[in-house]
Amino acid sequence: MEGLRTGHRHFPAKRTIYREGEIAPEMLIIFDGWAFRFKLLAGGRRQILSFLLPGDPISLPLLSNDRLSFSVQSLTSVTACSFERGSFADFVAEHPAVARQAHASCYAAASAADERLTDLGRRSAYERVGRLILELVTRMEAKGLPTGNPMLFPLGQTHIADALGLTSIHAGRVLRRFRREGILSLHRGRLEIMDCAALRRL
Repeated sequence: MEGLRTGHRHFPAKRTIYREGEIAPEMLIIFDGWAFRFKLLAGGRRQILSFLLPGDPISLPLLSNDRLSFSVQSLTSVTACSFERGSFADFVAEHPAVARQAHASCYAAASAADERLTDLGRRSAYERVGRLILELVTRMEAKGLPTGNPMLFPLGQTHIADALGLTSIHAGRVLRRFRREGILSLHRGRLEIMDCAALRRL
């Protein structure tokens, strides 16, 4: 895999990395920083589909497609390892263990999408926000990223709102409720979890 890498790409915060419908000649895997996948609707409305952490490929669909059906934007400053798309796809096809990892990542993404659909359809705003935060912290732990209190957590209430079908004002109310109840506090990109057991019960 190391020999396939063609270099590094650096993106400042809030920079569009891929735009929906563009031809994508390279695969990018995040080395450092956070990003998110999103769809942009008429009038500037945005739906965030998922958040990308260090170690995540920016788009596995590029293994079989030239174009993306969504856009990708850096949430923080991002450094990504770049790979020529065709060579990367050939490498995956020729190495069963890597192919299994790619399939596992696709399955995990599909499972996360199912949970997000359940969020939007049936869970309350309180449950949605709590589950999103817990999901991201769990992913951070699995990747060995720092999760001590307080931890780097660069989502603002607008990002949470756009991911969960809420208004920014409503997302802010929910975050204040969590703080009042002594469960968690999210302020200026720092997250402190005061009662993890209560958060998990959600």
